[in-house]
Amino acid sequence: MFFCCLLIVGIQSHAQNATVSNKCLECHGKLIEKKMIHKPVAEECLSCHQSNGKEHPLEDVEGFALVKDVPALCYSCHEEKNILKEEVHAPVKEGDCFSCHDVHSSKGEHLLSTAAPGLCYSCHTDLQNKVDSSSVVHSAIKIKKACVNCHSPHSSAEKKILQAAEPDLCYSCHDKTIAVGQRTIPDMKSMIVKSKYVHGAIENNGCSVCHNPHASNTKNLLSKSYPAGNYTAAQKQNYALCLECHESTLYEDAQTSESTGFRNGETNMHFLHVNQPKGRNCSNCHSVHASNNLYLIADKVTFGEWKMPIKFVKLPKGGSCAPGCHTEKKYER
Repeated sequence: MFFCCLLIVGIQSHAQNATVSNKCLECHGKLIEKKMIHKPVAEECLSCHQSNGKEHPLEDVEGFALVKDVPALCYSCHEEKNILKEEVHAPVKEGDCFSCHDVHSSKGEHLLSTAAPGLCYSCHTDLQNKVDSSSVVHSAIKIKKACVNCHSPHSSAEKKILQAAEPDLCYSCHDKTIAVGQRTIPDMKSMIVKSKYVHGAIENNGCSVCHNPHASNTKNLLSKSYPAGNYTAAQKQNYALCLECHESTLYEDAQTSESTGFRNGETNMHFLHVNQPKGRNCSNCHSVHASNNLYLIADKVTFGEWKMPIKFVKLPKGGSCAPGCHTEKKYER
């Protein structure tokens, strides 16, 4: 997905209108025809090449060799320290700088042979197939630096060579409201950081435990199915995402003393709400990311165009609520 060793120091373009006195370029001028020129190429070919004793120029005869093997040659100008981190991109580890960079000149910045994400897809064909076949694609792949918005091209202290750890990496974009078509993604950082209770999945595993960071055929880039509306049938395939962590007995057992704390005596109140033909979706009562209420119970939930209040109150052995769908009801374990 990313780009090798030449990126670190001084790889930006030599002045495009500079006078080139390098005699090699009288024959090899095409090497610097592209927009971004590797500075040593424009200044002095012998910075990287040396005569091998053969007559030059002769057809089909290599008269020059590199002064050092790659990547040692690249490291004679560019800092090597990036490969000392815990996670190293495979081309960097193999010393193959040329798999991502053009050595003489390039159409794009950092002498990349192709812009991302196309460059990344040249190795990561499985990712390209997923993106091409998915109905929802993470905008981060399509804007600005593409894959490098999230991944380091060389090495990182984070797994999967991420630029930062989750959820801070996600917050680098999701620290404001984002308009996507006719919907708006809320400021996730403010919501989560300012809430008293945070969904354990986020605290323990970050955002990617529920969201696919690249692409998905499920709304909101969810990695597995989750009901989109207020009502759904209580079938396991509809709650595949939740059931990655939660047991289905949470809503399947009509009577229980242990499957859930949301019970009146042994009557499972989740069962009464969820396990029926017009079952209530989890997000009819819970905020899936964070809340200032115990059990991630929301202050208000979306019901059509109405923000319906839940009015949850914790009681010593249970609780009460008085939402718009019914009058105040209490439960006691």
